[in-house]
Amino acid sequence: MAHSAEARARELGLEIPDYSNPPYGGRYGSSLRAFHRTGDLLELSGITPESRSGELLHPGSVDVDISLDQAREAARYTAVNALGMIRYALGSLDEVAALSRGLCFVLCPPGFTRLNEVSNAASDLLFDVFGPEVGRMGRASIGATALSRNACFELWLSLECRPRPSSE
Repeated sequence: MAHSAEARARELGLEIPDYSNPPYGGRYGSSLRAFHRTGDLLELSGITPESRSGELLHPGSVDVDISLDQAREAARYTAVNALGMIRYALGSLDEVAALSRGLCFVLCPPGFTRLNEVSNAASDLLFDVFGPEVGRMGRASIGATALSRNACFELWLSLECRPRPSSE
């Protein structure tokens, strides 16, 4: 029996946001869009630990304003938001064939080296939902001295989708 990411998300009790209501966009610039699909490649716009109403979870710099545990919680929340964006783009988490790349930005002071510990919280959540075949991805974690709106974490995710049905 094939692994269902939708079923696993339900089992985990995840509250995945609905990005279609209200539609994504507008708050941060009219030139932005939620995602771009070309063929079987889907690239999501940068996602932060932000509620649909715009409230950030644990804003600030890791090890300065917030703890490592708070940053990990925010990274996990960001991954759940990414699931909502995937649903918005594809209709179902089960349309994901493979996660490709996760680029993680962590707001932190110079010299902070535990970036992977923050990013692991996002990667691990995605792995738990999608399983070892689909949910294992390449990832980079980059320390940033500033992120928009003082978000402590931002994720830029690329993935492979199941092919669209041919329109014959």
